[in-house]
Amino acid sequence: MNTMAERRDARTLDHKTLEEMRRLAVKRVLAGEKQRAVARALEVHHCTVSKWMACYRSEGENGLASTKASGRRRELSPNQEERLRRIIVGKDPRQLNFGVALWSLAIITQLVENLFGIVLHKTTVMRYLHRLGLSAQQPTRQAFRRDEDECRRWMMEEFPRIVREAKRRQATILFEDEAGVHEDGPLDRTWGEKGKRPVVKVTGLRRKTNVLSVISPRGRLWFRCYNARLNAERFIDFLKALLHDFTKPIDLILDRHPAHGAASVRRFVHEHRRRLRLHFLPSYAPDLNPDEHVWTYLKGLFRRDPIEQGEDLSKAVYNTMHAIRKDTALVKSFFENPEVAYVRKALKW
Repeated sequence: MNTMAERRDARTLDHKTLEEMRRLAVKRVLAGEKQRAVARALEVHHCTVSKWMACYRSEGENGLASTKASGRRRELSPNQEERLRRIIVGKDPRQLNFGVALWSLAIITQLVENLFGIVLHKTTVMRYLHRLGLSAQQPTRQAFRRDEDECRRWMMEEFPRIVREAKRRQATILFEDEAGVHEDGPLDRTWGEKGKRPVVKVTGLRRKTNVLSVISPRGRLWFRCYNARLNAERFIDFLKALLHDFTKPIDLILDRHPAHGAASVRRFVHEHRRRLRLHFLPSYAPDLNPDEHVWTYLKGLFRRDPIEQGEDLSKAVYNTMHAIRKDTALVKSFFENPEVAYVRKALKW
């Protein structure tokens, strides 16, 4: 019993193979074969062969050549895409009267309709955003009181001046900061079954350990853990220990924590002015301090591996900081963050 061969789905073939089939079909038809016979031999529909012959008669050999599919036409022009990108990167949704601070797909979809009169599906908007080099990210908090002009002066003028003066005095430049590690801090993301939120067992306690640290561009780190709040007395004790470890003068860069500017601290610094100078970062600009990235790394470790039952938080934080201190390359990497590129530039790294 004769059976007809199953037709081939030409969409599964690559362009080069499909072009060769078209040329072979036309050649066989021109040689006298019937179009239906050629279609059966090539396992395609006879209408496909008819279409190939029509292309050959109207365009010749060029009509048989493979061409790249043009794809779906873009709804937004290149100029519109660029304008959309500038708005998302450079503006806050509240500036455009959307009433929220974060860009979401729904807000961007509405923005496209408002700007260009074009209604797009959220999936299409997402493709545009990826094509424009944008992605959904967790934003960095920044205070309204932050003075951007002051930050620029610090990066372009003040810190380079400190570096030049430190070289003249043969002083060591250090960055200081403090932070607290909470036992009930947030957890990192984990994979699990879709629709069922994973459960991670934790102690349920709300203990906290504070850490004060100092790092140098050469990869050295000093730290001290304490359970109480930082005050002038504890800060002075740390400065004494720091002066004990250094024979060269110290230029210490730090934020404007109340303990740093206390009267007793100012008196202590004045008494040791030949060996110790304090330089204060601009207000509300923690991202300008490389030591801030020590806390990002430290807290990230505890988000991924929370404290277990019976484990001592203070001891765990101390051991983790001790491990960081021994890793010189890791400490140096905190100066490679783009937010503190001004430090590397001033140091001519």
